[in-house]
Amino acid sequence: MKVIEKYKQKKERREIFLYEKYKNYTIEQLTPILYDNDTLKRKAAIFCLQILSGDDVFNLSMNLCHSRDNY
Repeated sequence: MKVIEKYKQKKERREIFLYEKYKNYTIEQLTPILYDNDTLKRKAAIFCLQILSGDDVFNLSMNLCHSRDNY
């Protein structure tokens, strides 16, 4: 049980670190991170985009939804 808790804590710390790293990024800087292999990086970038919101983020989201990429 302790191993699972340590893993969760490590993951949470990394999520917080990544959010802090990306929170001042622009949409242009966050977009490539959406294609990263690291799930936590992608989630942090998505969270930052949600906070930014606006028409540009909405348009990016719509383009990604209609994209033929496997992401």
